[in-house]
Amino acid sequence: MLKVSTPAAQRMAHLLSPKEDDAVLRIVRDKGRMRLRVSLVRPGDQTVTHDGRIVLALDERMDRSLSKRQLDLRQTDAGPRLNLRTAPKKP
Repeated sequence: MLKVSTPAAQRMAHLLSPKEDDAVLRIVRDKGRMRLRVSLVRPGDQTVTHDGRIVLALDERMDRSLSKRQLDLRQTDAGPRLNLRTAPKKP
């Protein structure tokens, strides 16, 4: 499963704060790029929670595709950005 850092989960919770309680973020492929979209949890989804709220849902195919990746938060001149990268290897 995709690893999600605490700062990334906090950022997703912040992005969802003005949305309905059942809204989640979902990583989708769009024109060859991965993007976040607001969605709902679907049967069979893997989920990531933060402070009791589901913030991210992945279908089985995307979950397998991202199993060796990590979603983290990086600071940029334009503000915080979610960043998908290769997960660090365990020692």
